[in-house]
Amino acid sequence: MTEPDLAQRLLDAHVAHEMAALRGVRFLDLVTGEVDFALRAASDLTLDQVMHRDLIKEVALKYVSTFRLPGAIPEVAGAIATRLRAHPANETPLGEVVSRPRVAELVEALVEMRTLRQQVLRSLADNSGIQAGVGTLMRGTAKGAVDTGRRIADNLPGGSLGFSIAERVAGRMAGTVKGTPVGAAVDQSARELAERGTGALLGYLTETAASSVTDEEVGDALMEVWDALSTRPVRELADLIDDEQLVAVFVGLYQVWLDVRDSDYLQALVDTGVDFFFDTYGSFTLDRLLEEWGLDRDDLVEEALRFGPPVIEALAEAGVLEQLVRRRLSSFYDSAEARALLG
Repeated sequence: MTEPDLAQRLLDAHVAHEMAALRGVRFLDLVTGEVDFALRAASDLTLDQVMHRDLIKEVALKYVSTFRLPGAIPEVAGAIATRLRAHPANETPLGEVVSRPRVAELVEALVEMRTLRQQVLRSLADNSGIQAGVGTLMRGTAKGAVDTGRRIADNLPGGSLGFSIAERVAGRMAGTVKGTPVGAAVDQSARELAERGTGALLGYLTETAASSVTDEEVGDALMEVWDALSTRPVRELADLIDDEQLVAVFVGLYQVWLDVRDSDYLQALVDTGVDFFFDTYGSFTLDRLLEEWGLDRDDLVEEALRFGPPVIEALAEAGVLEQLVRRRLSSFYDSAEARALLG
C-alpha cells in the first residue's frame, strides 16, 4: 500500500470516528467528558491568569465606539411593536405581570430619595419659564382686581382722584421715566413684581412640600396610583404610543447614544467597571467564577445538549458537517510530518 493511500484511509477512518462522536448517543459522552475536563482545568486557573483587564477594556471600548445599528433596525422595531401590540396577551391585567410586592419595593426605594425629590422641586421653583407662566396667571388675576377697584372708585365721591394718585405713585415706584405711559410702567412693575412673587411662592411651596410631606404619604400616593393601574390590561399602556412614535423614540435614543459613546465620560465608566470586575473576581478560579454567576456543571451540559444536536443534525443533512471535520483533519494527514511517520 502506497503512502498516499494509507494516509487517505486513515483520514477517512478518523473522519468517520469524529462524525460518530458528534451524532447520536455518543454526543452525550462527548459533552460530559469535555465539560468535566474543562471544569477540572478551570479549578486550577484564575481569571487574572487567563485574561488581562486591559484587553477587556480595549474590546469594550472598540465596540462601544464603533458599533453601528443597521439601517433596518427602526423598521424592524416598528414591525415587532405592531405584532406585540396585537398579541392577545396584552389583555392581561398589569397587576398579573408585575406583582404588588415588587412595586412596593421599588416605591420604597424611590421615596427614600428625599434629596433628589427636594432638588427636583427646587429646580421647578427656580425655573424662570415656570415663574413667568405662573406670574402671568397671577398678573391677570391682579389686573382683574385693579379694574374692579377702578370701577368701584368711579362710583365713590373723590374715588377717581384717589385712584389716579395711587396709579401715579405706583408708576413712580416702578421707575417711570418721562414720556413713559403710567399704565405701561405699572404693567412692567406688576410683571416684575408678579414674577418675583411667583418665585418666592414656588420656593415656599417647594420647601413646605419637601418638609411637611412624609415619605409614607408619598409612598401611599404612589401605591394608590399603582392599585388603580394594576387592574387595567397591558393593552391600554401599549396603546399610549403608536408604531411611528416608538421608532422615533428608538432613533432619538440611538442618536443620544452616538453622542455619548465617544465621550471621555463613557470611557471612564468602562474603565471603572472593568477594573471593579477584575478587582473583585480576578483571584477567583474559573470554576468558582462560574458558580458565582449561577452556572454549574449541570447547566453547561444541559445547554450543550439543548443547542448542540439540532445544529449538528442540520449541518450533517446539508453535507456541511463532514466537510468541516475532513477539512480540519486533512491538514495533518497531508503534512510532511504525517507522511514521514507513514513512510
